[in-house]
Amino acid sequence: MHKLGLRDRRRHGELMAKLEAMKSEPYLHVPEGYEVGADPEEDDKYRKAQETFLEIVQEIDALERKGREGS
Repeated sequence: MHKLGLRDRRRHGELMAKLEAMKSEPYLHVPEGYEVGADPEEDDKYRKAQETFLEIVQEIDALERKGREGS
């Protein structure tokens, strides 16, 4: 990551903080026995949390690849 510019290093730090905060997100993991479709409002909360997690991880991955490649 030492090849990243200051802006990218800061963004990486922000994303890592968001990722750490996601650990306590109750809607990140669907509990056993949960019936999808039984409560569309709850389904939407689970879907949004999982999408947010995926977006964060993908952006972190892109920044880390950029740092390794030195682009």
